[in-house]
Formats: sequence, C-alpha cells, structure tokens
Amino acid sequence: MCIVEFQKRGLPHAHILIWLSEGAKLRTGSDIDKIISVELSDPTLYPSLSNVVSNFMLHGPCGLANKSSPCMKVRRCKKFFPKDYEDATRIDEDGYPKYERRQTRITISKKWVNLDNIYVMPYNPQLLMRYQTHINVEYCNKSNAIKYLFKYVNKGPDRVSIEISNHGKDTNEDEVVDEIKQYYDYRYLSPCEAVWRIFQFYIHDKWPPIHRLAFHLPNEQSITFRDYERIDRVVERSETLDTMFLAWFEANKKYPAGRNLTYAKFPQMFVYDHDARLWKLRKQGFAIGRLTYIPLGCGEIFYMRLFLTIQKGCTSFNDVKTFHGQLFETFRDACYALGLLADDKEFIDAIKESSKLGSGHQLRRLFATLLFMCTMSIPDLVWNVTWRLLADGILHERRRRLQIPGF
Repeated sequence: MCIVEFQKRGLPHAHILIWLSEGAKLRTGSDIDKIISVELSDPTLYPSLSNVVSNFMLHGPCGLANKSSPCMKVRRCKKFFPKDYEDATRIDEDGYPKYERRQTRITISKKWVNLDNIYVMPYNPQLLMRYQTHINVEYCNKSNAIKYLFKYVNKGPDRVSIEISNHGKDTNEDEVVDEIKQYYDYRYLSPCEAVWRIFQFYIHDKWPPIHRLAFHLPNEQSITFRDYERIDRVVERSETLDTMFLAWFEANKKYPAGRNLTYAKFPQMFVYDHDARLWKLRKQGFAIGRLTYIPLGCGEIFYMRLFLTIQKGCTSFNDVKTFHGQLFETFRDACYALGLLADDKEFIDAIKESSKLGSGHQLRRLFATLLFMCTMSIPDLVWNVTWRLLADGILHERRRRLQIPGF
C-alpha cells in the first residue's frame, strides 16, 4: 500500500507498506540484515554507497554537538539519536528490532562533527543506490504497529486554519462579531501537489483490491434520489433494483460454485457489476472481500453481520438466520443457538474487531462505554480476554512522554 504525501516545505514523498508472504518473512536478525543496514560502508571498498549514505541517511548532528537542531525537544533528540551500539541485530521482547550498529571506527564529518554508525538511519543499499535519495526502510513485526502505520498512511490531506479580520477598522465602534465567518477551516493545497494532480500522477495505490461488501436488514436498504424527484417514482424504481446483498442471494441461486463461499469470500470468485446490479464469475485477477463494520450498539444488523461470517450459500434473509434446519425469529437468537454470544462473546468479538482499526485509546473508551451500559454479564471475563488489546499504546505513549530511548 502506498500514499504520496505533500509537505509545505519540500517535494512530495511516499509512505509504502509492504506485507511479505509467509515464506519471505524476516524472522531472525540475520534475515533483517539481508534487507536493512544501519552502518556506514567502507569508503575504500564502496565509495559510491558511502557517499550516498553520508548525504541522505545520516541524522544530526544533534544533542550536545548541536543543541539548536530541529529534532531537539527538552534538551534531547525526539528521535532518540544517537542510538546504542549493537553487536548483532536482534528483536526485543516487545517485537521491535535492535539493528546491528558496530563500532567500526568509520566516521563521516558533518557540520564539523564526526558521526558514526549510531547516527545512521535504517536503509536498503540497493534502493538507496538506485534512487539516490532519502529512503528510510524499517522492519515491522507487530500487528499493532502495522495498525498505527496504516492509520498514519490514511490520515488525509493537510489542512490550514485562517482567521479573517479587519484591522483597519476603528476598534471602539460597537459591532456584531460573527465568529463563524471569521474562522474557516480550509484544505491546504501546495503548488507541488497542484502540479502533481494536474498531471494526474497517482497519489494512492494498493494491492490486492479490497471490496467493501454492503448488507442490510429486510426492506432497510439505502435508496438514493435527487431532491426534485417524486417519492412514488423513487419507490417504484427502487423496488426493481437489487442491492449488492440481494444480488448475492440471486447469485447463489444461479451459480453452484458460490454456495460454498461466505459473503466475505464471494469476491474471490465473483465480480460485482454495479451497473447491472449482479454478480458475475471472475475471469481474471484477485480480490478480497470485507464486510462493512457495524458497531455493537446497532442491534439486529450487528448480529446479522456476525452470522454472515459463517453462513454460506444463502438465497434469502430466512436462510441467513437458519441454523441446523431451524428458522429463528431474530438474528440474535440464531447467534445464541450457534454459540456466538455465549459468555459475552459478542462483546469480546466487538473489541477484537475494533482493534484492527481503532487505537488503544478508542478501545478503552469502547470498553468503558460497555461498562456504563451494564450490558456485559461477566465484565471480568471480557477484560481477561481483551486486556492486551485494551492496553495497546500505553507503554509506547509513556515511553515517548518520558523520552526513554531504545525503542
């Protein structure tokens, strides 16, 4: 996944997330050393690489050598440079890498200060030599770290706040102050980004494609219409159109191959035609399906989504809430019969699913809300199962506030 970001002070740069396949994952320190380096190369053996590293991958100088460096905060580098020396690359108990930084006695003079390996940022030699620019390559092996990276990549465009006022007017005059008109929140569009968009260069890219699968309760599908359309015509037109979810029912009647797939796995073999409002057999490519997220407090549609993760080959709403040949009155009753709600399992599943997108702070607010609502029958059980997710980010936040280096 890739996103191009535009800063106010320079050229655009890209944030790229790469998931490695199971056979290519970096599991040991020696595996990491094959991809990432944080050492200065020997200028006699590799003069070109040494020159590129010294120009693009050195941090600082900062600290006592340069107290006015932009990275200094409360008399310390906020990026925790210089780093510690390490004889070999290892992965600590929290899953973060400690890169190999040996005392090789190779130094680079920068602003009259000699910098060695403890000032080098992680890089890949092949990428650095090819593109001749700053390319920071990091190893990530924790699901919560990937979540925060994903959130950072999708943080949205820059914005700027402006205030409009009339300083030339006599301040002694009584006038009505309209704070809404004085304060506006606008998106910031730099000249570089404007040119980038004019030439239609890509800004966001991802692979494989992910299809967001919509679903709804009976007769509760969303209907779009223009404000000048007559309601009776809107209803008449909508009655003849299938939604993506209703088209899934029809596809299961038509294609036997789809009856062994859940709704989420349907895009692996089928493609949804938005114009024709139907599913077709996939001829090429690959895609991943994801059910639309539904919060716990939304009632029946939450339990319906829970049941859709298991049900296969449904051809109607009644099929969705049928289990072992028994048709249940509500989706919640069906979930209870399947054991999906035993021992507060719906609350545990809701917290686990929210952890894939939400931060630790948001998860703790969710848990506190569930406690206030008095809906959990055994709160201690929910806490014991999910406390690691609820504690996500606390240690990282405290380390950064206390400026503890080495993480």
